Amino acid sequence: MAKIINNSADYGDARGFRLENAGPTGSFPARLVDIEDNFDVDVQKYGGAIGETEKKNVTEFLFAYNADGQTHLVKSWEMTQSGGERSALYKLLSQMLGEPPVFDGNYDYCDEIGQTCQVTVASKTSKKGKTYNCIASVAPLLSELMDKAPKLEDVEIPDGRRVALPSADQDAFAIEE
Repeated sequence: MAKIINNSADYGDARGFRLENAGPTGSFPARLVDIEDNFDVDVQKYGGAIGETEKKNVTEFLFAYNADGQTHLVKSWEMTQSGGERSALYKLLSQMLGEPPVFDGNYDYCDEIGQTCQVTVASKTSKKGKTYNCIASVAPLLSELMDKAPKLEDVEIPDGRRVALPSADQDAFAIEE
């Protein structure tokens, strides 16, 4: 299970990673560098009336990629923590790994932190006129490009890590009580 860090940063009503600068768009070797889980949050009810919400557990993935001599960050869309084959989380993990994950009760998607992949980064403009990057697609990374992805330990995450990295003497993540 994931070792969740109780980060003291005040996120206010916003959840997810706050990224200030949009990096270049295109396809790049990348690395999954962090995951943010939020529990019992109000989200728009699927198929419900506008403003009709329900409580869900959600997650967001943060990827790092190199371009123009710099390391840039791009986040996934917010996804419900669901192992259903039609869920966004299942699809993203399947695309990143090149095969479907096996949600058998022993799998923890936070164990994928450090996984390399190829991300296609697109640019969007919000209704308020702010330009931001988003992930258009994710795919497994060709083995000859592995060294082009940023190193996990070299990536600085705004507001700090949400999931602790395993120490050298630790085989897997563990929940910290």
